[in-house]
Amino acid sequence: MKKVLISSLLAVALCASCTTPTEQYETGARFYDSGQYVQALPYFHEAAAAGSAEAQLMLAKCYDFGHGVPKNMQEAVRWYTMAAQAGNANAQDNLGTCYASGAGVKQNFNEAFRWYNAAAQQGDPSAYNNLGLCYRNGEGTEIDDERAAACFRLAAEAGNSDGQYNLGRSYCYGLGVPQDELQARYWLSMAARQGHENAKAFMQDNGWQ
Repeated sequence: MKKVLISSLLAVALCASCTTPTEQYETGARFYDSGQYVQALPYFHEAAAAGSAEAQLMLAKCYDFGHGVPKNMQEAVRWYTMAAQAGNANAQDNLGTCYASGAGVKQNFNEAFRWYNAAAQQGDPSAYNNLGLCYRNGEGTEIDDERAAACFRLAAEAGNSDGQYNLGRSYCYGLGVPQDELQARYWLSMAARQGHENAKAFMQDNGWQ
């Protein structure tokens, strides 16, 4: 406990030596990437308060996952919103998920769709997949299997394992694309190679392993 306190105080002291929000964010990111979440926080706070969308995103993730602070989804949503409004695609995608699941904010599929769409327009692979799910399930928009499959394809081709899984299922059942077992197996195997557990189970259930 004493070591953590000393390290935190040192991080605060070092933070004062960082002169720009970019330097503060980058230093915080180095602490965060090495698992030193408590030490990263003062850097993210300083940079986020100065308007760094990247720092706002990382601060939101700290509250979202309880990294260095108690998990607090209301605070996560607050910082995701700031970063999302500043145009950060990752924050827009994560904020969409908060609205879709009702985590830290009242569930609102229209808002979820809006933020997923904003992130997808910037080419975010995860947002493509989540937008596809909105079209598939009619959440925040009308059901449209063809648009869903098109979104899943964009995510899949960018290497997103969820997109690969959902595109594989689309081919398996002929949802928005022609039914094609070879394509289904190809995309599901791509997801499985990345460790996607649902893809592994789907292939096993269909005897494709």
